[in-house]
Amino acid sequence: MKDETWDRLEAFAREELGRPLFGGQLDIQPTSRLEDDLGLTGLDAVEFIDKWADTFHVQVHEFPYRRYFSPEGQQLLSSFLGLFSTRFRRPALVPLTLGMLAEAMRRGRWDTAEAEAMLSRNN
Repeated sequence: MKDETWDRLEAFAREELGRPLFGGQLDIQPTSRLEDDLGLTGLDAVEFIDKWADTFHVQVHEFPYRRYFSPEGQQLLSSFLGLFSTRFRRPALVPLTLGMLAEAMRRGRWDTAEAEAMLSRNN
C-alpha cells in the first residue's frame, strides 16, 4: 500500500539534505534518526524542522529542539569538560526519527509525548 505522507516527507528530506559526501543516495527510512543517521545538528536541525512544519502545515508549538539535537560544534568541548564536571554534561538526547515526523504530518500537529510514545512502541 502506497503511503503518500511518507513519499512527500522522503522527497522533502532528500531535497533538504542533499547527497552524502561521497555521492550516492541517502539511506532514508522511517527509522532514520535525524541527528545520528542524517547528521542534523544545531542551526541546520532547527531550520530543517521549521521548514518541515511550514511546508507540511504541521502545528508546532515550542518544538523542543534541545531535546533532540546537539548544538553545532560544541559536542567535543562539552564531552571533554563533562569528564571533569557533571555541570557540563548534557542530558542524553532523545532520538528523533523521520517516522515521528511523518506521524505528526498525518495528525497535523506535533505532540512530543505522542511522538516519543510511538518511538518507544517501535523499539
